[in-house]
Amino acid sequence: MKDWQDQIDRLLDAHASIIAVADQIDAAFEAVVKGSFVAMPQASGAVIEMRDGDEIVYRAASGAMLKDKIGLRLKLAGSLSGTCLTSGEPQLCHDSETDNRVNRDACRATHVRSMVVVPIPFQGENVAVLKVFSGAPEAFSQDDVRVACMLVAPIACSIASAAQLETAQSHKALARRFEATFDQAAVGMVHVDTAGRFLRVNDRFCAVTGRSAEELYACNFRDITHPDDLAIDLEQQAALTAGEIDHYQLEKRYLLPDGGAIWTYLTVSMVALEDGTPDFYLAVVEDISQRKEAENLALRDALTGLPNRRAMLQRLATEMGGLPDAPRSLAVAYLDLDHFKQVNDRLGHAVGDECLIEVAKGIQGAIRTGDTLYRIAGDEFVLLLPGAGMEDVDGILRRLNDAIAARIAHADWRVGVSSGAVVLMPGTSASVEEVINAADRMMYEIKKFRDQLGHDIEVDKRHKVRAFDEIAAAPLG
Repeated sequence: MKDWQDQIDRLLDAHASIIAVADQIDAAFEAVVKGSFVAMPQASGAVIEMRDGDEIVYRAASGAMLKDKIGLRLKLAGSLSGTCLTSGEPQLCHDSETDNRVNRDACRATHVRSMVVVPIPFQGENVAVLKVFSGAPEAFSQDDVRVACMLVAPIACSIASAAQLETAQSHKALARRFEATFDQAAVGMVHVDTAGRFLRVNDRFCAVTGRSAEELYACNFRDITHPDDLAIDLEQQAALTAGEIDHYQLEKRYLLPDGGAIWTYLTVSMVALEDGTPDFYLAVVEDISQRKEAENLALRDALTGLPNRRAMLQRLATEMGGLPDAPRSLAVAYLDLDHFKQVNDRLGHAVGDECLIEVAKGIQGAIRTGDTLYRIAGDEFVLLLPGAGMEDVDGILRRLNDAIAARIAHADWRVGVSSGAVVLMPGTSASVEEVINAADRMMYEIKKFRDQLGHDIEVDKRHKVRAFDEIAAAPLG
């Protein structure tokens, strides 16, 4: 995903450079070949070849191997450029040594092994081509063909300006090329007006959002944006409109017609009128749902379905980062099962797995909405209790064993939970490791205390709660 997003960013930068000099044909040609390097970093060279009778002439070039090749003439016949000009279709060559369409001698002379060639139209005719090449085989894909098509889209305007022939026919040809590029893009592309209404959408965006173009044109992008993602989207759009940023990127969810949501990566830029007034917004939308699903699976414990240690560390780091300015406290409890090893040893690991699942369900039934239980290892769990004070934590931990006991009343085994908890007040500054270690040490003290007394799992003293500041100021005991 990141590689494709980087290519989109490079393409937007290259497009801006080309459009800036669109009224100067030589400068526009130079911007296109340089933009090819920017948008396709695997390229080793790029050239614009103009048609001149039955020959093609190097009009602009970029790359170390081509710096002295401006004005080079080659025969049109038997070349991939000739095929591109004749057919009007983009061409992709994976290896010049095996592709019969290319002029192999010319390719060898210029050290070309693979290339993308796209036509540059003017008034219904293909008058030139953009050729992007590499000295390595298999350097380009169909995505690179689409990128090259996007790069040459403004060139028709440059040719028209140079020839003073900006006729209705040339505008129509340019619009047709733009439409093909827009509609066939491998990512969603959208035009949105300043009020948020969809002006133009391509097929890929329709597929991503699960809606037809007609349905999208009848609504506002706010209507299909997940409520939790709308505020940041609007905030970034406001900064873009105010000229504080030239584009923005974010991960956001679109609501689907069936009530679900799909994760996307959004890149938005603004198109302004001559006086700087916003005209519309251009958005490039990539479906990242598969990556998000993989990330979610990586943050889940496969047995219990609970978030795992990695998820706990990420969440706790976020909570701790905001704690100095937070308006409420945060409690962290470290939980360890009593006599769980005996369950595994006496009844086997399958029953042990069943025990862990039932314990997790019992704990979840005893905690509050907004509290989160994590399984971080074997029979060890961590509870995050936002806003909980000392009495809240004490009450929750007392309820845990009752809930677990009720859950496993008819099982062949009995377990309880020993736990240690720390309460961090607003303004506390500490590391994640310090907090987890403090709660873990307190849980260990409970275990040690009960082992020394020889008490069994029915003993009521199963947990210990202290303020983190007290622990930091004095040793545990």
